[in-house]
Amino acid sequence: MDNVTEQQVVETVRKYLKDYRPGGAVLTVVTQGIRHEQDWWYVSVQPSVQPAKRYEYYEALAKVEQELQKSEHLTVLLLPAVAAAELAAT
Repeated sequence: MDNVTEQQVVETVRKYLKDYRPGGAVLTVVTQGIRHEQDWWYVSVQPSVQPAKRYEYYEALAKVEQELQKSEHLTVLLLPAVAAAELAAT
């Protein structure tokens, strides 16, 4: 995807994330702080709850990154964020 906008990146990442529920968590794009540097997009992703097996969360993010590269020709680094439930508890 050439000349892609931040909004297009958000929508595309959301589309791919919806198929993943690591540990039952819903994954959400954090729209604040998205960066584009050279050919890379940096996008934070927040789980609704912290999966008991955290590696499932990281594996899901890695798979989505690969799918975005292969299918959309979009180079995205998905950055894990603190679970929404943990933020609400503070």
